[in-house]
Amino acid sequence: MNEIIETLTGSAAGTSQATIMLLTMLSSLLLAVGIILLARRNDFGWWLVMLGYFANPLVAALYPGQNDYWLLLGAIPLFICAATAMYGFSRHPLKGRFTRVLAPTQFSVVGLLGLLLLAVALTILQWGHAVTTPQRLFATLSADQMSGPLLTAWLNFFFTALIGASLVGVGFAQRWAWGLTALGGAGLALLTTLQPQLSGSEEPLFGLLLGYVLVVVTAVYAWIAWGTPLAQTSGEDTSEDSAAADADADPDALDPETEAALEAKVDAEIAAEQAADAAATKGEPSKDVPSK
Repeated sequence: MNEIIETLTGSAAGTSQATIMLLTMLSSLLLAVGIILLARRNDFGWWLVMLGYFANPLVAALYPGQNDYWLLLGAIPLFICAATAMYGFSRHPLKGRFTRVLAPTQFSVVGLLGLLLLAVALTILQWGHAVTTPQRLFATLSADQMSGPLLTAWLNFFFTALIGASLVGVGFAQRWAWGLTALGGAGLALLTTLQPQLSGSEEPLFGLLLGYVLVVVTAVYAWIAWGTPLAQTSGEDTSEDSAAADADADPDALDPETEAALEAKVDAEIAAEQAADAAATKGEPSKDVPSK
């Protein structure tokens, strides 16, 4: 088991770095499953997305030995983005119990620029305490310092923020925002693959790579699913639709239960009349037949 953890995280099992890496993997898996549910317009997808943000950024900031509360400066906005997206999603009417009926909006340049600006803001906030010294922070963007770990950190924060910002667009029925989600996942997957060249590590972290690839695949699936009409999601909807179709086909048709009750009432009335006739026949006096 320890060898598997070391292979997935690149760190010894039980260390804080290995635990945080496992939480990052869990976050990616929860995000991928949440995207699958959102592809079906299911409300539960947002809860998994928020749980994924809680599993990685929030817990990583509060993890014993880490105790970098400044990381909450980047973690909480990601959580708020998911909550905002869920609010926008909940404004659409329900079909069944948990499925939303929504009409995806057309591509908007203004919407794209807004999500990109949000992604930039989230990227900066993820630097935590470094935000308090913006001059030193933005000095890292210079050509002589933008290499190795700094470049990896900037790209990692940006692609993570791009996923969070894109989900805000998804929450407000912007189908094209799934493309930004896939782009963010692809960027993280590529960054993980190139990590040995960028940071000098021995091999890429396969656990993270698997999680990011799942995010890309599920985002593409969601983009395709949102382009197709929503199918029936429950037997209740199907029965209601069939009953409505029958009513439209024959306006005079009665409900099956009402029709059965009427038939039973008619049968009871007929049986009562027959019983009354039989009783009346038995009660008549017999007539003597005259003899010849």
